[in-house]
Amino acid sequence: MRPTKKEWYIGIEAGRQWTQISCYHAGTPEPETKSTLAGTELYQIPTAICKRKQSGQWCFGEEGRRLAEAGEGYYAADLLKRAFQKETVTLDREYAAEELLGVFFRKLLRLALPAGGTEAVTKCVFSLEEVSQEAVAFFRQFAEKLGFTEEQVQIQDHRESFYAYVVSQGQSLWKQQVLLFEEEGKGVYCRLFSCNRKTNPMIVEVSEAFLGKLAGDDRQRDGEFTNMVKSVLAGRIVSAVYLIGSGFEGDWMNTSLQLICRNRRAFQGKNLYTRGACYAGMLKVHQEDAQTVYFCDYKVRQNIMLRAVKGDVEFFYPVVEAGSNRHQIDKKLRILLEGEPVLEIWVQEPKNKEARIESLELTGLVLMEQERSRLSLHFFCGNDGKIFLKVQDLGWGSMHPGRGQEWSFELL
Repeated sequence: MRPTKKEWYIGIEAGRQWTQISCYHAGTPEPETKSTLAGTELYQIPTAICKRKQSGQWCFGEEGRRLAEAGEGYYAADLLKRAFQKETVTLDREYAAEELLGVFFRKLLRLALPAGGTEAVTKCVFSLEEVSQEAVAFFRQFAEKLGFTEEQVQIQDHRESFYAYVVSQGQSLWKQQVLLFEEEGKGVYCRLFSCNRKTNPMIVEVSEAFLGKLAGDDRQRDGEFTNMVKSVLAGRIVSAVYLIGSGFEGDWMNTSLQLICRNRRAFQGKNLYTRGACYAGMLKVHQEDAQTVYFCDYKVRQNIMLRAVKGDVEFFYPVVEAGSNRHQIDKKLRILLEGEPVLEIWVQEPKNKEARIESLELTGLVLMEQERSRLSLHFFCGNDGKIFLKVQDLGWGSMHPGRGQEWSFELL
């Protein structure tokens, strides 16, 4: 699966200390991670901004850090965390941290935007350490200020970016389980990719665990990591292993690397999450062609459908598809309801052929126009993460106006 000529995907790994950005389009064989210094692989761009003391010009990346170290600029770091906390930052004057974060992201996006600007972006995917209602609300509002529409924005965590990266590679790499080890100075984290090949589409889940911290001495460090790898590999068949993060830099992995590479492929780098975010955007757009569906705690695990008729053809209309992010469900449509004042919702898990029918009674609804009624349906996610349906009677215009009745139902 590759982007079409008109598609352009941006993947942003948004972190507290640093941020990475990639773009993926028809002109690139795979997502391309951008650096602030052309020709280098300095992908980890500090989430910080610097203002030159003489000219007032805003700078970021390596240039901003250099100016700050030379005392030639006012420097503000850790902007994402400070914007979340609604802090005020003092440089040459006081700024809202969110305002400075906006300056940073606008400069960052210039590295990856197409010639048509934000309007020409198919999907802009933010990959976060953790997805929460607060984080989703912040990034949806923030992305709108950057010029993106709600439909263009996708918000996910690093586990989903890992999933999207893996399934976008050759199937030989994920014919069995896949491991990812991450070390960024806080200790070693492990993520395990598992695929159920008996379902159609195949269901993928990613579990994670903290394995502990490594010693400072290289030889002891290698021994401790070897034991971690042994414990994770025990009883598992693993076809590929990814090592990401600055903690795996250097030549200290001897015994551990030999163990990892035994009868399996191994890869090392730092930009998997940002590239995986690009792949995730493309998988979302082309989900009807996807062989897999990803489930985690913020995903909907069932398909929600309406049985509809067009002419003489009866079909199921998908309202919410399994694998959709709960926090981004906001579907509105209008329907004609015939017969009894009962709305039937079909709920089906991908692994099951049969669906469960939810009969929702619209108490007090008066059917008009040959026992038909015009209804507005709104499927959305509540603050508690549950999926709700709001139904409204629209009536038939000024001659037969609706009564303004509304019904609310909790679906999932």
